[in-house]
Amino acid sequence: MKLILFGAGILGQEAYDFLGEDQVFCFCDNAVKNGERKFLFQKNIMPFDKYKEIYQNYITIVCLGYNFCMEVCEQLNKAGVKDYLIYERLKESGKTADEFIRLFQDRQELDKLYKDGYKYLLHRTRMQLQYLKRHVDIKTLKPAVGDFRKHQLELIQRVSEFFEFVNDLNISPFLIFGNLIGAVRHHGFIPWDDDFDFGLIRSEYEKLLLFAQEQCAVLIYCGDYWIDTCTGNIVEKNKICQIYPNTYIFNLRPNFIQIGKSTEFGQQYVMDIWVYDFYKNQYDINEHMKWVREINSEVKKIENNKDKVDFIRSKQKELSVVSNEMTENFFPGIDNSGGFPGIISVDSWIPTKDIFPLKKIIFEYTEFLAPNKPETLLKYQYKDYMEFPDDMGIITHAATEAE
Repeated sequence: MKLILFGAGILGQEAYDFLGEDQVFCFCDNAVKNGERKFLFQKNIMPFDKYKEIYQNYITIVCLGYNFCMEVCEQLNKAGVKDYLIYERLKESGKTADEFIRLFQDRQELDKLYKDGYKYLLHRTRMQLQYLKRHVDIKTLKPAVGDFRKHQLELIQRVSEFFEFVNDLNISPFLIFGNLIGAVRHHGFIPWDDDFDFGLIRSEYEKLLLFAQEQCAVLIYCGDYWIDTCTGNIVEKNKICQIYPNTYIFNLRPNFIQIGKSTEFGQQYVMDIWVYDFYKNQYDINEHMKWVREINSEVKKIENNKDKVDFIRSKQKELSVVSNEMTENFFPGIDNSGGFPGIISVDSWIPTKDIFPLKKIIFEYTEFLAPNKPETLLKYQYKDYMEFPDDMGIITHAATEAE
């Protein structure tokens, strides 16, 4: 299989001399425009559009310095070109041209060369990312842009409309998780965040759920169908908007409630609601976490979402150490993330005095409620909320529409 050398500059010419005239079919270079006819060593230098028509029949070798190589590799990836070699990387191996030519003719060996190139590019990308993490202040990141930014701002509008809808309930949802980080770090959305999470104390959570059963639709998703918790009816997966037109849909899950709204265009995501409890002052946190692990062990044995919800809610109501009044101990309910506040090991309650009274906080020029000391809750939920996370820049939800 012959070669296409991507880059007709110094390294392209060097690769041509190294690999030999007979091995090279042509060059490709972004400097050549459609309709132009240019040659190097009597080999055609084709424009990128022409290259995309024929590249499958050749081995592509990127012949650019490392400063420009990453840009071209990204160009190739976007064009659907998945297999290419990097000349600078090949040189580092110390192999002769004859050795490479033999490897090119063996599909398994060629695949190894491709994989080595991918690993090298990944290594360079990680080095760049680590450099940025060390030298960039996370608090100064620019907001999202384009359609994604538009989506974020539309979410705020949806949330505001929902809060107006339930205004008479006098409940106080407060920012948690990534939205609380965003409020503290950026006064708005984390640039790559695409959802809304709010916490509610148990009494207000149950008040909201009762309201939803009367004024909205409370459903449990069971894979191929939904169950209406009020009527017990089975609802087909794709019939939600027909049966509940222009209605807020509460998707009651084992660990939280996801709220959406049915519209003529489908279901629009609104927010997630997570419940928190007060625990009696004399109750030991270690005893509680032991109970939480036991309950979660039982939940794993249950296949149906409705059965999981029913089991968890029944166990929560049996727990006599949950207080209806405010105590010193604040913590997620068992129906909130499986009863765990975050990724860290837990050896103490969340101090209620650090959460209440709630305070108003600015989020994208909109006021929301937040814990009195946001850093307390965030330290329970994250290892270090002021550092760049491992999933930086990755949109965590494949779709933002409720299903």
